[in-house]
Amino acid sequence: MNLFYEEAGAFKVGRVILEQGNAFQVETLHGKRSKVKGSSVMLRFESPTCAEFSQQMQALADEMDASFLWDCAPEGEFEFTAMAEEYFGEKPSAVQQAAVLTALHAAPVYFHRKGKGNYRAAPPDILKAALAGLEKKRLAAEQQQAWAEALVRRELPAGFPAHAAQLLVNPDKNSLEYKALMQACTEAGRSPDVLMIECGAFKTVHELMRAKFAAVYFPKGTRIDLPPPAVPEFIERLPMAEVRAFSIDDISTTEIDDAFSVVWLSDERARVGVHIAAPGLLIERGSPHDRVARERLSTVYAPGDKITMLPDDVVALSTLAEDTVAPCLSIYTDIDLASGELIGDPVSRVERVPIAANLRHNLMDQAVSQEVLEDPAVASVPEVGEFFPALKVLWLGTKVLKHKRELVRGQPEKHARIDFNFYVDEDGKVEIVPRRRDAPLDLLVAEWMIFVNNQWGGLLHDHKVTGIYRIQPHMGRVRMSTHAAPHAGLGVPQYAWSTSPLRRYVDLINQQQLISVIQGSPAPYSATDADLLSAVNSFDVTYKAYAEFQQNMERYWCLRWIQQKGIRKFNGVVVKDELVRLEEIPLFVRLVGVTSPGRGVQVEVELDEVDELTLTVSCKLIALKQGRATRLLDDEDELPDDADALVEPGEAVAPQDEGQS
Repeated sequence: MNLFYEEAGAFKVGRVILEQGNAFQVETLHGKRSKVKGSSVMLRFESPTCAEFSQQMQALADEMDASFLWDCAPEGEFEFTAMAEEYFGEKPSAVQQAAVLTALHAAPVYFHRKGKGNYRAAPPDILKAALAGLEKKRLAAEQQQAWAEALVRRELPAGFPAHAAQLLVNPDKNSLEYKALMQACTEAGRSPDVLMIECGAFKTVHELMRAKFAAVYFPKGTRIDLPPPAVPEFIERLPMAEVRAFSIDDISTTEIDDAFSVVWLSDERARVGVHIAAPGLLIERGSPHDRVARERLSTVYAPGDKITMLPDDVVALSTLAEDTVAPCLSIYTDIDLASGELIGDPVSRVERVPIAANLRHNLMDQAVSQEVLEDPAVASVPEVGEFFPALKVLWLGTKVLKHKRELVRGQPEKHARIDFNFYVDEDGKVEIVPRRRDAPLDLLVAEWMIFVNNQWGGLLHDHKVTGIYRIQPHMGRVRMSTHAAPHAGLGVPQYAWSTSPLRRYVDLINQQQLISVIQGSPAPYSATDADLLSAVNSFDVTYKAYAEFQQNMERYWCLRWIQQKGIRKFNGVVVKDELVRLEEIPLFVRLVGVTSPGRGVQVEVELDEVDELTLTVSCKLIALKQGRATRLLDDEDELPDDADALVEPGEAVAPQDEGQS
């Protein structure tokens, strides 16, 4: 005897070997033996053989049209045997009955199972909806297949460019586009990034990297579509500062948020003013512009590119551009022209400041050295014009401020290492220009910004108004806090970022708080304000992510520079294990297959096989050089714990930013 039975949701055929009560031991077509309960048996038959039965039954079932069966089905529930009689006649064979059962079971859209061997035809409305769903799935499968085939042919399907980056960084894995992309990657043997570039979704690796970054951190787009903020009438009534202020920035800087002035009070005394752009006068808490700044938290910088924190209209109204009168938050302190010591207590004001000039590093750095600034015989420098005497006064104070901080720190700061500026033109040609950290104009700006951030942090603390501070205990890491505390690394009793309100949201909040103190109005934020605490918690994470993007883009442009210049041999210094920093450009590479020569050892290396997409480059050691590095490696240049991120993109840490304007 043979059985047609159900097992694990499927119908099978087997020859009975042994019958034990209401159970059978059967042997399947493949020779497997198993136990079958009587309740699972659908049909019993003697002939044909199991193999013939299975073949004939499946052939009949394949010929049956589910729609025709549905038309023929009786109302209500019915057994498959009744349906077989309706379809084949009064006495259908076991093969015919099994074929009907198989056909009914294979069409769940048309027939709903109601128990062992029992079915019910689906109601017309439900059937219509189910068939529509099946058709939708069929069309979707065809669309997915068509898209995948197009991608394999390196053709970009319509609609893909609009969200190509989203497919790479944060895809909806149930979408047809993502499924088609993954299918195409498998068939083409390419990674998603490579395939999308080959299909033309991105013209260059640079465009791909920027689009992926924007898709994560600016999903609504990088443009800010807001009307310009209304300029409050009281700004025009602010007192006018009787100064000629000037800024000191790189040639590419457009968000100019700090400037200086010097007024001589006598032969022995001068008054130094530091003037900070005041978007806090234009942006109220909770306004649309404030919400945009809160979402972005910082301007994003990368070689040849930036994504501003504030809309262009706000920047244009606030930036300290040459030949304009700008609203500013200013701080004044008197300085002894003989010793450089600061005299009396600094005074802070909200005022309008005439900006006489925007001085640029690239035009001044070679002309304004420390020797020139300290030479009494030098009264003027053409590259600086009328502001050279003011620079000499500021430098005098810079040395005193730096010395006092270093006494608190317990050791002098070292700024011997070289930094680099990137200049990228519209054609993608990059120039990398080295600049020493200890350039006098850099130190001048940094020291006076530290002075301002220290003083204004103290002003908030003294008036019991909440601020956002950068604090660092001895032997500890820098962190954000809403309570004033020393910054051991800088050697100041408190340090509240306040000098870059056009570029950092923390500075903007602190400026709004400072304005309330100076003007005697209620502070926008309290110590327990949820928005303030949220900004503090979010800032470091976001700032680190932006810094990681900047670092990866700088690495990309270093690799582009190598290819554009055709240079392969470089000098460098070992900074950790096999990790080498190159001298000519700010690129870290890893020596492969050699034992580390030791930290600080100068080497000559040869680069090969640059991969822009993965930001990697192979490197081999050519020679060891005599002596140890003094300029490329200093005490401040300790690498982070995740130093491998410097050669493996994606885990970069935020760059040192203390004291920068």
